[in-house]
Amino acid sequence: MPDWFKFCGKSCKDYGVTVLEFPPLTTSEESITSVTVPGRAGDLEIRDGSYKSFELTLTCYIADLSNVAKIAAWLSARGPLILGNMPDRYYIARMTEPVEFEQIVRGRKQRRFDLPFWCQPFRYHVEQVEGEDDAILTSSPETVQNPGTYKSEPRIKIEGTGNVTLTIGTQILEVEDLDGGVIIDCKIKDCFNLTETALRNSSVTLIDDDFPTLQPGANIISWTGTGVTKITITPRWRDL
Repeated sequence: MPDWFKFCGKSCKDYGVTVLEFPPLTTSEESITSVTVPGRAGDLEIRDGSYKSFELTLTCYIADLSNVAKIAAWLSARGPLILGNMPDRYYIARMTEPVEFEQIVRGRKQRRFDLPFWCQPFRYHVEQVEGEDDAILTSSPETVQNPGTYKSEPRIKIEGTGNVTLTIGTQILEVEDLDGGVIIDCKIKDCFNLTETALRNSSVTLIDDDFPTLQPGANIISWTGTGVTKITITPRWRDL
C-alpha cells in the first residue's frame, strides 16, 4: 500500500515522514447561490461556473525528529501535491494551518499527526516527462482529445508571421502581426512574446470576450493565416 506523498517536488520520505491514512477521494463543490423569489415554488439557483476549494487531511507519522525544522519550512510553501494512492494526479495546495511539531515530538520518538492541506478545486494530470502532453500542430484543422473530466485552460504558443485567426471548437481569437510568435496563457489570462519578457495583450482579440478552453473529448482546432509555422498547446488536463 502506498505510504507517501510529494509536495512541491519533494517526497515526505526524504524527511522521515510516512503516510498512515489517505483521505477519501473528494470532489469540489460547485458554487451555487440560492435566491428565494416571491411567488415561485422552490429557490432559484444561480450558478457562475466556479468551484470551491476544499480541505484534504493526511494522517502521518514522523520517526526522525532531527528533520522537524526542515519539514516545517518545506510545508510552508504552496505548490503541487501528489498523493501516493493517486500518483497520476496532483492538486495545487497549501497547508491549512502550521503543524505544531513542538507538541508532536515532545517526550516521544515517534508521533502520529495530521497534515491538513487546502486544495484548489481541480486534480491536474501528472506529466511523466515535461512537455509529454503538449500537442504540436502544423496543419489545419487538427483534433486534440481532452482526457479529463473538465475543461482545461491551455497555454497556446503560435509561431510564425502575419495575422492569424485561431478557432478552438466554437471559440475564436485573432492575433495581429505575430512578429515571430505569441504565447496565450488561458489560465492567467495574459498574452506574451515568445520569451515571455513582454505583454502582447493588445495584439490578441478574443471574439467571445474570454480566453479559450479545451472541452472534455474532441476539440477541433483550425486557423487561417499563411504565416503560421507551428502551434504548441500545453493542455493542462484536469479533473473535478
